[in-house]
Amino acid sequence: MGPHIQITFAVAIVAAVAGPAQAQTLALEGAWGNEAGCKFVRDGNYDNDEMLVLKAEGVERYVIGCDWLQVSTAKDGTQVATGLCSHEGEDYRTVETFIVEKDMTDPALTRIRASNGEPWGEVRKCP
Repeated sequence: MGPHIQITFAVAIVAAVAGPAQAQTLALEGAWGNEAGCKFVRDGNYDNDEMLVLKAEGVERYVIGCDWLQVSTAKDGTQVATGLCSHEGEDYRTVETFIVEKDMTDPALTRIRASNGEPWGEVRKCP
């Protein structure tokens, strides 16, 4: 077996063992939500269109849910998360980017913004 074939074989084995890439997560623990979001986390009732839930692995609103694919953290701790999003009642998905940042004066408050800076909502850790 020549060196080129050995290297190709070794790369194929490493790729097979490594498996698919793992999604990245936000640096937070547990579920965070607005009032309706935390109620949804507690009882699973999906009945309030103001619902907003943020978790390490994604964000969920009343008719949209996004799983993080990539998360980057700025020097100040602000995180930028890119997610693959599903939309209720639709047969397509979109890629959306969000800004997740702690409030400077209230560290228990986290804001979620769309990539253009438009607010998505404010969340606190759910009890």
